[in-house]
Amino acid sequence: MLVIPGYRILNVESRGEGKLTEITCERIAGGVRVQSAARLFPGGRVVKIKSLVKTGETYRLRIKGITRSSLFPGAVIASAEWPVTENKEALLLPDGRPVPSETEAVRGSLCPDFNRERFIGRGSFHVEGSFFSVRFPKPYPMFPGAVLTILDRDGRPREFTVLWPGKPGPDEYRRLNGMAKRRPDSHPEPAEIYGRILHVRGYTDIPPILDKKEWDGAARVGSWLILDDRRKLLERKILKLASRPGGADERLFRIDDYPERLISSLVLAMTGRGELKVRKDWYFPPGHPPLSPFHRGWLKNVQDAGEEGVRVRSISGESDKTALEVLVRSGLIQGGVGIWLSEEACETLRSRLMAGKKKGERISMAYARENLGGSRMRTLEILAILESDGHLVRATDGEDRIVS
Repeated sequence: MLVIPGYRILNVESRGEGKLTEITCERIAGGVRVQSAARLFPGGRVVKIKSLVKTGETYRLRIKGITRSSLFPGAVIASAEWPVTENKEALLLPDGRPVPSETEAVRGSLCPDFNRERFIGRGSFHVEGSFFSVRFPKPYPMFPGAVLTILDRDGRPREFTVLWPGKPGPDEYRRLNGMAKRRPDSHPEPAEIYGRILHVRGYTDIPPILDKKEWDGAARVGSWLILDDRRKLLERKILKLASRPGGADERLFRIDDYPERLISSLVLAMTGRGELKVRKDWYFPPGHPPLSPFHRGWLKNVQDAGEEGVRVRSISGESDKTALEVLVRSGLIQGGVGIWLSEEACETLRSRLMAGKKKGERISMAYARENLGGSRMRTLEILAILESDGHLVRATDGEDRIVS
């Protein structure tokens, strides 16, 4: 039986003097380390355990990230490393006995005692081809391989293993049903369950207990398994998104029908292999940043402006401003507060201002203005660029800069 490490709440302590909420819990499967990622179920809210103390058979936890009113006995703080989702439906592997004829109180999934207090209403069971399905009035936290338990009419416990949290699509259901006829085990090994999902859906999030297993024809990407052909397909899509002028950030890496966390893991892996490069949270393909003729025209305009640059207030068209912002993101020009400057102009002005300066020396506004010449606006822009690049830091008086 798979059980998620965590803590089951026994009591929420009365408000103390500190800002943190204190709860008394029983530990599940070794618990969760202090400061580790954790989630509260029901609800799935992120919770941070700030401290824990063992007192006899129970544990006193001080937690952050959720209001006291959201906590109640029976709720579980579980490791966030496990692929838990909350669903009103799930496909279950049958136990060899007839489907329960009435709605039943269900326990289990996160730990054997989860929902003992019945804060999630009764589940109703139905035959679904080679499977049973369960339906709840409210979302129930579960994961592939979780065990749900009911007491049958004779009082004996019946255990059902979750094969598919949620409701599979028609094609997914057809393929699952075909597999079930060849593999009738009612409580298979966890690797068998995740392997079925992998080959039906093309990817799956796996729990930490399976992270050292080898999977033929699949790659491990973060906490995900993904079939090799599906991985290559998604990586091509990601590279295409990043190849737009101005690159792509996390918000633009959205591919229909695929979890955002999976795409983020692929992006991170591609960056680590050098197949993407990142600049201030924007991703680009290797080599020269892609530009359209329109963007190249504006790049030439800024380069031709030399050390004077292009003033922001001189540009009124939104498409023109957007093109210049794309050039900034691409690392081809700098500035954008008051003036846009080419990389060449910035380097010339930086060298002029920083010549002979050593770490810790102060640069006053008057010195910078005299040294650089030109307008106060341009001087402020250059100072801001050098601060952004880490060459200067602002002094505590707010006026001078210090060479870093």
